[in-house]
Amino acid sequence: MKFRDEVYLSITVAINILAAYAAYIAAPPEARMGDLYRIFYIHTPAAWVCYLAFGISLVASILFLAKRNNVYDRIAESSAILGLIYGAITLITGSIWANAAWGTYWNWDPRETATIILWIAYMGYISLKFSIENIEKRAVIGAVYNILAFSTVPLSYLSIRLRSLHPQVITPSKISLSTTMIETLILNLMAASLLYIYLLRMALTMQSMRERLNTMIYEKEEFYRGN
Repeated sequence: MKFRDEVYLSITVAINILAAYAAYIAAPPEARMGDLYRIFYIHTPAAWVCYLAFGISLVASILFLAKRNNVYDRIAESSAILGLIYGAITLITGSIWANAAWGTYWNWDPRETATIILWIAYMGYISLKFSIENIEKRAVIGAVYNILAFSTVPLSYLSIRLRSLHPQVITPSKISLSTTMIETLILNLMAASLLYIYLLRMALTMQSMRERLNTMIYEKEEFYRGN
């Protein structure tokens, strides 16, 4: 690992530890839900990174179709996989929060429904990528599908306006969080974003190493066949 990677990892770990301390110790309990609301500091950053990851995946797919550089295809795929992981965390923590607030884990609320549609759409993207053997064809078809799948992201984000039970803690006309809670939320959003960037870089490194290994194996097999 390069020195700058070690520094970045150290900073990311430090900020995540600080964010966890702020979320579970420093931030005050919520007036109605008490300490149960603290899952908000996992749920909201996970949702933010989920959208961010799919957004970066979209941009990478567009760049791939424009430049036909496989690096962009790797970024799109890796970022989408991370988006699925963070999306799963969002759904799980959201269900726990829903049970604490409404007494049920799932009630097909517009936000819940739109988010599960988003998650299934991107699971389809990854499944499609792994189902096509031809590398070039897989990259092109995957990129087109990825661009179409991104339509579920604004659907999920805007679904909160459709008579959703999902709490709108921050709106243009109202902020129902204290200053300390807002600062804690921002810190956790920053921590989650830094961790996502680190995981994306590690995923791309692993993909690159895997491709080099596959190339070496292929060249070795071709060498033995020729002799």
